[in-house]
Amino acid sequence: MKRAMHALMLGIALAACATSPSADIDFDYDTAADFTALKTFGWMPPAGNAAGDELLVKRIRSAVDTQLQAKGRTASAANPDFLIGMQLSGKTTYGGSVGVGMSVGIPVGRAGRVSVGGGKSKPIEKKEGTLVLDFLDAKTKSLVWRATASGAVEPSSTPEYQQNRINAIVAEMLSYFPPKK
Repeated sequence: MKRAMHALMLGIALAACATSPSADIDFDYDTAADFTALKTFGWMPPAGNAAGDELLVKRIRSAVDTQLQAKGRTASAANPDFLIGMQLSGKTTYGGSVGVGMSVGIPVGRAGRVSVGGGKSKPIEKKEGTLVLDFLDAKTKSLVWRATASGAVEPSSTPEYQQNRINAIVAEMLSYFPPKK
């Protein structure tokens, strides 16, 4: 029975590790916009924090391009119907407790030794990131749709893991485009 319980707990732990943490997704749009007219898209130059991480920008653009093409949209640098702007930001948060502890061992038995120990806990450092995708009407430059994803960032993970995670988050973001009115 103990082995079965250990196997079950190990299975649950492995399943939890295998699934990547999801992001919090928000979206908003201009209710007067005609989304059926938005067939071709182009990219605005990266700005702010996005301009500083070329590889991350490439991964995000690749994921967005793939998702939009799956929705029947076409990339067009010459004369797009809408432009895509990207904003990236990040922060470090600290959780957990910081404290110092002390313990004293009382002798039991023949050894007769008293032991003293101590310890200190460190705060847990978490990196969080936010990705904002803005879709703007190419003619008027007015915002027609926006999605925001916020969640944990794992900068030390492999490039393949990062691309897979970005693909999943972008797919979730673009599941709200075009909006269902």
